[in-house]
Amino acid sequence: MDTLASQVYGFSATIAAGLSLGLLFDLYRLWRRATRPQKFVTAVQDILFWVVATPVTYFYLVMGNWAELRFHVFLGLALGLLLYFGVFSLIVRHLVLALMHFIGSFFKTLTQSIWFLVSIPLEGAARWNLARRRHSRPRHTGHGIVRPNIAKVRAVWGGRSKWRPARFSIFRHR
Repeated sequence: MDTLASQVYGFSATIAAGLSLGLLFDLYRLWRRATRPQKFVTAVQDILFWVVATPVTYFYLVMGNWAELRFHVFLGLALGLLLYFGVFSLIVRHLVLALMHFIGSFFKTLTQSIWFLVSIPLEGAARWNLARRRHSRPRHTGHGIVRPNIAKVRAVWGGRSKWRPARFSIFRHR
């Protein structure tokens, strides 16, 4: 015969197992809500959920009462599930959704910042190279005669150069 303390400990372990199963199910439910899988994938994910949930439940049962299945074990599991879904489920779902939103916003801001830091110098270099190539090309008339680029000649000989790509906002003078 077990002492009252060990019976209370075993019953508490089964309630904790029910709470853990409720938490796992909420996380799984949020995962399915975020991914919206098809029927076959849902079936595979259901099997994987039970592959994870069964050892968790077994661990609690071994720790609580050496995995002896009695009526109070099922009662404790049901009580833990009811307690979780009645009290904690809504709070946990909102916290997890807020955390997912925060993490998503953080990574979106981080990737946009990195993209901005990488793309601005590359875009400026590409625009500079494009403008440089545009003004240094020889101009062909239709008869095989090559006319020099007047803007480049003026820049070399001290004339006023008009090279300033005005349509690029980062080069505009205000």
